[in-house]
Amino acid sequence: MKNRGRVTAYLPEEVQKALEEWAEEESRSLSSLATYLLTQAVKERQQPKDKKE
Repeated sequence: MKNRGRVTAYLPEEVQKALEEWAEEESRSLSSLATYLLTQAVKERQQPKDKKE
């Protein structure tokens, strides 16, 4: 298994509940969903600007 970094985030209660529901709908852990969402956000941010439009 790859070494992975650890991040702690403090979320508003309503955001946490929404993420927990989303994770449950996808049969994922909250940690797995957060990893997926953050990875997708980083990939999107790293795309050249002309590809975003």
